[in-house]
Amino acid sequence: MKIEWLEAFQITAETQSLTKASEILHMSQPALSKQIRNLEEDLGVSVFIRSSTGVRLTQAGEILLKGTHNILREINSVRKEISLSQGVENITIGSWPSIATSYLPYKLAKQDSKDRFKIKISHSFLELLSRLENGLIDVALFDDREIQHSYYSKPLFSESFLLYINVNHPLYSGQASIAFDEIKSEEFLVLSSTCDARTLVEKEFNTLGSPLKIASEIEFGQSILGFVEANLGITILPELFIQNISDNVKAIPIDGFNATRNVSLIASDETVGKRMVALLK
Repeated sequence: MKIEWLEAFQITAETQSLTKASEILHMSQPALSKQIRNLEEDLGVSVFIRSSTGVRLTQAGEILLKGTHNILREINSVRKEISLSQGVENITIGSWPSIATSYLPYKLAKQDSKDRFKIKISHSFLELLSRLENGLIDVALFDDREIQHSYYSKPLFSESFLLYINVNHPLYSGQASIAFDEIKSEEFLVLSSTCDARTLVEKEFNTLGSPLKIASEIEFGQSILGFVEANLGITILPELFIQNISDNVKAIPIDGFNATRNVSLIASDETVGKRMVALLK
């Protein structure tokens, strides 16, 4: 029985979907199915009942899932203890795409150490927390102020939100800044509801007495900027995105819009968390 088989089984059991599990594990669905088949052959039982709507656990699968949590937690604990004895090598960081693109590379490049890191991209804070719980990542980077959890957490940086428009937008292209009242009735391109940035934008709209109007929900920030570049909509995104915009997109401060994203480092192990904070601050 191999550890990667158990990891594949656990994620599939929790998502109840081979498709979703393969996305989380960053492998093809046939490769994931092969790992689960190998596990079933090794155990001599079926762990899933497969159907057109997904998968569900067999009785043997339910027994295995209970044990898998403990097995993987212990193994990852030992791995981390060994890594910590050598520094912070082989730490796995879970991150939003924007942070992995525009923040982490520059921070890690400034370090003199030879530590190596793995980066796992997520688009949901629920997914990041699940990966922490399952030991698939060691630390996560997102705004956790609105989320209940028991992990070590330390703020890294704070950023404001900006209005992103096409440079030829008929109403706002000529403005260096814009008042919230001017745009409160607009419809916006937004990130998914499990993104911290989306949560903060909606909260600020509600605080200001104008519920957020949504034109389209798009999972990736860079995809949203592609729509803006094509002049197919406008959006409000964190300041970090300004590093990735093209010449056809303009970012404008919003007067009276006081939402900020405070990105924290969240870690399942406090010692790992403190060492990573020291590297990334």
